[in-house]
Amino acid sequence: MTPLTATRTSLAYGTPLASQRLMSKSDTPAPLTAAQLAKLRARLLAEKARLHAGEGTLAPVREARERSADEMDEAEASLVQHEALGRAAHDRSHLALVDRALQKIEAGTYGVSELSGEPIGYARLDAVPWARFTAAEQEQLEREARR
Repeated sequence: MTPLTATRTSLAYGTPLASQRLMSKSDTPAPLTAAQLAKLRARLLAEKARLHAGEGTLAPVREARERSADEMDEAEASLVQHEALGRAAHDRSHLALVDRALQKIEAGTYGVSELSGEPIGYARLDAVPWARFTAAEQEQLEREARR
């Protein structure tokens, strides 16, 4: 079995990914047109601008200078800080995916799965412009992560 075949094979069951079983060569998504690529690039740039506009969520949360005497106030402040840290981490991760997609557009590799090298369909990219894998591959990765 070649490394590429092994990559395309489910580790748990030893079977090809659903996308490979269900897709024949004629079902392979068409390459992106210039208009589609321009639309997706514009959406990625808008998403990047949106994330930068909320730059406050990307910055680390600072510790309050004074502690509250009330335990309930302290607990609430701790919860708010924990939630803010979670949002900031999510936004930084999301921004990294958007930047990666924009770099792939510039490199001419956008719309190609990082796992299999198969084209990612326009419908998926229109729904999730920063997608790195085909829908079937993403489902398989998520299924394996839950085990």
